[in-house]
Amino acid sequence: MFGEIEGMVQRFASGEIDQQSVAQAAQSNVSSMDHEELTEHLQTAADNAQQNGQSGIAQQIMGLISQHGSDPAALKQEAISLISNNPQILTHFAPDFAKGILGSL
Repeated sequence: MFGEIEGMVQRFASGEIDQQSVAQAAQSNVSSMDHEELTEHLQTAADNAQQNGQSGIAQQIMGLISQHGSDPAALKQEAISLISNNPQILTHFAPDFAKGILGSL
């Protein structure tokens, strides 16, 4: 699973996958989730980032939850933006979440 994400990140960095494709894949996956499910995925990603010594990423994700947690539409939009601009962040999400996005690329 990690290898798949790493490969996607390399393809993104090389220009083989453009930001628009990542954004569309994230939009497709995230927009179908309910608010609680997305919040749980974001919390998992923040916890994993923290455990992996990536406190800056963890704080960024937690900030997103605290800032937009009460507004489902805004939380979805911000999550899509976060993933689109930083596809490597998928390494911190649960495998099922990451596979949903990778499967759309």
